[in-house]
Amino acid sequence: MKQLHKLILATCLLLSCNIAQGQNVSGLPTPAFQWKCQSADSRLNFHPATIAPLHFDSIPYAEDYTIVVVYKPVADTEATVWQLVFADSIVRGLTTERIVSDSTSIRYSQQSDRKPVIHTLRQSAPDISSANVRLSVGDGNIKVSEVLYFNHRLGNSALRRVQSALAIRYGITLGPVDYIGGNGNRVWQHRRDSAMFHHRITGVGSDTACNLHQLCSRSEMDGSVVTLSADSLPQGAYLLVGDNDAPLTFQQKDGDVETLARQWRVQASGAEGVDFSLSFDTRRIPIPTDSLVLLLDDNVVLPSVAATNEVRFDNLWLPSDTCTFTLARGTLLWQLAQSGTKGAKGHGGKEYGGNEEFSISNSQFSIFPNPTTGHFNIEVSGARQVQVTIYSLQGKVMATYNDSDRDKYCFEGSLPSGNSYYATITTESGSQTMKLVVK
Repeated sequence: MKQLHKLILATCLLLSCNIAQGQNVSGLPTPAFQWKCQSADSRLNFHPATIAPLHFDSIPYAEDYTIVVVYKPVADTEATVWQLVFADSIVRGLTTERIVSDSTSIRYSQQSDRKPVIHTLRQSAPDISSANVRLSVGDGNIKVSEVLYFNHRLGNSALRRVQSALAIRYGITLGPVDYIGGNGNRVWQHRRDSAMFHHRITGVGSDTACNLHQLCSRSEMDGSVVTLSADSLPQGAYLLVGDNDAPLTFQQKDGDVETLARQWRVQASGAEGVDFSLSFDTRRIPIPTDSLVLLLDDNVVLPSVAATNEVRFDNLWLPSDTCTFTLARGTLLWQLAQSGTKGAKGHGGKEYGGNEEFSISNSQFSIFPNPTTGHFNIEVSGARQVQVTIYSLQGKVMATYNDSDRDKYCFEGSLPSGNSYYATITTESGSQTMKLVVK
């Protein structure tokens, strides 16, 4: 039995559990004891934390229990996360390096990088007749945000729902796993097409089933530069963001376009079409803030605010449940953003369809059909010289057309399907850029 007990202890750490497939349950399990920091000492993802130690004497005895602690180390040395004392003498506990049970000490991977952590242990209590149980948290070397004690052993699905709510609340990344909402629905799916975006996962959510109402979030993990916020969210809605861990450096693409190597994936659950904002801390991004645009899938968006330490994009929305985004710069992209594209309600968002007609001074031009299955036509009248350039979103020139000294111009072309492009029409009076969608 002692060997079995050791095996249970060694395999009970938080992040190793698997979710029961297809299980849908309502609400989070209710802890027998819960403590949240109410001070303003420091903040983990806009929530306070306090220097421990903390002592609680009224903990109910249970044969099996689960303890969850959200904390952040303040030193690189081993620190006590929590201890349970049974009958004034029998000690069970967890440190930043070891699981402690009676005289047994089982070492695990050390947590010494001072990142915020969600630590969980599921254990069996010693067989005692007394209900006198004392819980101590911290030893002066950790900051604690929340403590939860369950007087039973949480199952894998229930535990992951607790983990997910805490991870979102405190900006802590669980890793390459699914995040589960209070009602058992997946709010972040670690699926094959987005497997690389499991770094610095954070988000906003409104879910009464897990007491979560968070409208602003930034990951507490190292290297975070993005803050996600929303003015409001419907009940049960989530917006979560993760990145690909690429460097915060710009890479030269075709033409004059430079794109940030790091990309982000945002996933919506019940929040499709909800307005949100993205703010980037530009102190770690080596480029002037007044030249940046946001690439939101195939849309180009101008910043709402471009300050010394921040560039912010407001009134964004997702037409579907997933989207990727990054920062970019270049004259072409700036012109495209000024022309207005779908994806930002406050920046001239426009749905394209049928014949599109525009004017440049006294010149008139139209592009049709748009969207198209590949072939398109561009007609221009009232100009003496015309140049049409078709660009990919990355700034690559896909086609160029030139003509002069005509009363009317008609250009025919074709493009690969499944992409969006931009057509810039330049005459002696100026230029105009518009989006061309190829289905």
